[in-house]
Amino acid sequence: MGRVKAPQVSVPYRDDDAASTSSAVPLQEHAFADAEAPPAYTDDPDAVKSHPSIGSDEPPVSNEAPLPHSVTLAPKTHEDSKGSITTYISKALCSDPAACQQFAESEAGSAPNPMIRLVGSHMETRQRDKKQEKERVTDFDIKAPLNALLKSTWAKSKTVENALKTYRGGIVKRVDPRMKAHTEAAETAPSLKEWCHRFGASSASIKSFTISRKVTGIDYSTLTQQMTEVIRSTNYRGNISITYPVRSRATVIMSDHWINRYRHNTFIWWTCVILQLWIFTWPLLWFMTKRWEVFYVEWPCRIYRSSDGKWLVSYETEPDRTVSNVRPAHTSELDWVQQWKLAVQLAAESKKRGDLTDTDRETAEAIQERSRQRRADNNVAIQDNGFLAAASGLLGGVRDVIGHSQTLRGWGHSSAPLLTTGARRRRIIKKHGCKPVKQSPEFNPWRDSIFGWSQLVVNEKARKEHRLLEDFRARFVRHGNTFYFKAAFDDICFTVEPKNVKTMLATNFKDWHMPTRRKTCFAPLLGHGIFTVDGADWQHSRDLLRPNFARNQVADIATFERHVGHLIEMIPRDHSTVDLQELFFRLTIDSATEFLFGESTNCLAPGASTEDAKEFASAFNRSQVAAAKAGRSIPIIVKLFPSSASKRDIAYVHNFVDHYVRHGLDWQKKQDVEKSAPKGMERYVFLYEFVKTVQDPVRIRSELLNILLAGRDTTASLLGNLWFELARRPDVWTKLRKEVNELDGKHPSFEEIKSMKYLRYVLNEALRLYPVVPANARMSVVDTVLPLGGGPDGKSPLFVPAGRTVGWHLYTIHRRKDIYGEDADEFRPERWETLRPGWEFLPFNGGPRICIGQQFALTEASYTTIRLMQAFKQIESRDTKPWTEMFAITCASQATKVALTPA
Repeated sequence: MGRVKAPQVSVPYRDDDAASTSSAVPLQEHAFADAEAPPAYTDDPDAVKSHPSIGSDEPPVSNEAPLPHSVTLAPKTHEDSKGSITTYISKALCSDPAACQQFAESEAGSAPNPMIRLVGSHMETRQRDKKQEKERVTDFDIKAPLNALLKSTWAKSKTVENALKTYRGGIVKRVDPRMKAHTEAAETAPSLKEWCHRFGASSASIKSFTISRKVTGIDYSTLTQQMTEVIRSTNYRGNISITYPVRSRATVIMSDHWINRYRHNTFIWWTCVILQLWIFTWPLLWFMTKRWEVFYVEWPCRIYRSSDGKWLVSYETEPDRTVSNVRPAHTSELDWVQQWKLAVQLAAESKKRGDLTDTDRETAEAIQERSRQRRADNNVAIQDNGFLAAASGLLGGVRDVIGHSQTLRGWGHSSAPLLTTGARRRRIIKKHGCKPVKQSPEFNPWRDSIFGWSQLVVNEKARKEHRLLEDFRARFVRHGNTFYFKAAFDDICFTVEPKNVKTMLATNFKDWHMPTRRKTCFAPLLGHGIFTVDGADWQHSRDLLRPNFARNQVADIATFERHVGHLIEMIPRDHSTVDLQELFFRLTIDSATEFLFGESTNCLAPGASTEDAKEFASAFNRSQVAAAKAGRSIPIIVKLFPSSASKRDIAYVHNFVDHYVRHGLDWQKKQDVEKSAPKGMERYVFLYEFVKTVQDPVRIRSELLNILLAGRDTTASLLGNLWFELARRPDVWTKLRKEVNELDGKHPSFEEIKSMKYLRYVLNEALRLYPVVPANARMSVVDTVLPLGGGPDGKSPLFVPAGRTVGWHLYTIHRRKDIYGEDADEFRPERWETLRPGWEFLPFNGGPRICIGQQFALTEASYTTIRLMQAFKQIESRDTKPWTEMFAITCASQATKVALTPA
């Protein structure tokens, strides 16, 4: 690289201001004549800075500082795995402190460019000269910008503290020498001006001064986890490497010496590498170069709430990194993933190598939108033609089978010709000592070996007779705690071993996804929401929903009181029969819609209840029953011959929820969600938070339906089952009402509810005997192992191949007599005085997918029970039948018919 022709000025260093000023004239006239003053950083995160790159709420754009005319060589940018560094060789900058300071302050305003690099690779085994050699093959190498995580108004320049080890004009890192003397001067770090004076005064002929840019506050673990899930969602099975280089992470000023000029010459660099001369030149350069790394700019990506409630950046306060005390700078990591995941997936599948830009992101979104619109147009055309509808159902079933096969096979596998799938599985079985599950003649007739017809017939008959839960429980009594059968072409393993459940939900969580059958059957109603997706989509939905269930939100019981008051008014005072289960479902849909959407359906409100709201509740119930039935049958048959009634119910449900979707999208267009909220809405509302990052009305509707299912059905089922038992157990009623009467008729606070022990025992017992989700399942996505279930006694490990569905029957687990005693079938709340179960009691699931709304459900159920017992002094059962299941996606009592006596 040649020398730039520029007038060179020999500038002797002097320590007085006049000399510094006069010596910097040529540099100022040419290099900084048009530059603005350096940014005046303040402690206010939202303060407006004067520098062009500082002071905007938009993500920063990298600005290169003006090139001084006295720079000997054009700036050289070196890029490595950590990012890139720009080097300037200048005699004036190394000898004139004022010029060096002005240049450093100008460089401080240039933003770094943090990146995420995703590299996918796998090992190929090749045959060469009768020998097998392994070779690493790169499938894709993608870099995407993370600039959106930064906010330029929060940047701050600093000099290093005296106690920090760094290069201070030497060849080794060290603290300030004055620290050892414990002088008062050591307490204050030198300013940039002082460091520039020291740098200029140095007589070293080979020296460098570094201006670093540090990006802090990025949640790398979340980004790594999320982007891994995004890549895996393309069925990629290779190795994924994720790193975080920072381009423009530093600017280095070097002295104008022939060694510095040659060390940046490309030809000389490659000559040293090829001839292995670097072994000598690298140590030599290291010992010859005096380094100053004392000035840096911190670019925080988060602010933290201090003890006095103020929002401060990390360099102003000791961060409290709890969720409620953290705020992202511009865009959170999860929002960034949602914005870029389509582009990343498309780039990975096309095996791209290079940088992704906003154009790539917009192209990927346009492709998805065209695909969605094409599917919508095709669906409209198909629904108008019965033959096309049947053909579409058949093709959809075939597509699901192919997609399931591709999910298991994937791409990017490391090849291993000598190790087949069978050999790999035999190795796993031998390593863990796995044994096959005990076979039962009941599940192995010839007609079930391929199709699994008999189990479908048995299950459907039990469902129609409302005894499916007890029927499954009887099977475990006959065949042991783990058994295997085939149903509707699927191989299914069922277990009631808590250790197996723990393995699927927690220990080996990543080995298990939602079953394909569940996604296929629930998608028409629930769409792709938190209960039907895995990976990054599930994590994004969960993180958006989590703030809705913060303690201060759950403790706000004013909403409960309004709707419970409507419930009490609906109960007759003349001792006539009332079905509480129906009223509980109307109560919870009122509270859930207000809590989540900001607007209630008012099914219980006198004079405000609408026919649309009542029909929505009925259609939602019928749709759940249809979805659960489809899950117990053959999905392809359901696609070929869909129920017209089910289609009408789903359409009604979707149209009803679309009202809220349109409301949220319209509101988003009119207001800045971060700074204002609808009148009367002071707390977090899921809908208004969700529309910040998602504008697709179908996706929004899907999430709302998933959340509504959890918020409505869980609490309503718990209340119905609890009051079914209270009506038949006057001893429990009397004991519980005695505890309620200690409130002296006042409305309970959240703290008072938490302190009522017997109420907690009663709720736990209801959840134990009648779990709201009595059965659940996962599908293995890799070959894996369960700790129990193998061998004749079921005590050996059990091998589970990829693609196998494993279900657990919580209804049976909660009634195991070896866990809960011989009276496990009885409703006895007192058992919870000493009982402390672990994975044997899972009313709200466990592991990473544990129900985040459990405290909301328990608080609402507790508050409703307390207020009803305050309003009514006696209860009488008006139903002679035993508890009868109403089993759809969740399970509730078919009816809770009682008569209540006012207090």
